Amino acid sequence: MQISARNVFSGKVVELVAGAVNAEVVLELKNGIKIVSIITKNSIENLDLKVGKEVKAIIKSTSVMISNEKDLKISARNILKGKITNINKGVVSAEVSLDLGENQILTSLITLNSAQDVDFKVGDEVCGIIKSTSVMIGL
Repeated sequence: MQISARNVFSGKVVELVAGAVNAEVVLELKNGIKIVSIITKNSIENLDLKVGKEVKAIIKSTSVMISNEKDLKISARNILKGKITNINKGVVSAEVSLDLGENQILTSLITLNSAQDVDFKVGDEVCGIIKSTSVMIGL
């Protein structure tokens, strides 16, 4: 699969909870990290998703927020702890790479002002925050 999204993670479906319209899909990466996605029930059927099936979690870098708060209380379902390994600053935005462990890199694209206000540095322990509705599932 070729796709423009910066974040594509392989994992196995470990839980499916279907509602009337939407469904919650929980997938586990090889390093044990779990990612939650909310997709339509119709998508579950179209992708023939079942517990144990190998899938891809696809997350645009613009959908990843970063926080250096340790005990963050937030409604987003995906709070992934990692270490900043790279910051590429442009004129308007900054691309921040987080090492989640075992070669799993999460990339975030944030405004340059935000990166400067928080003063992120390579080596900082931070959290990548992703709403479950921002996680696409692919095969």
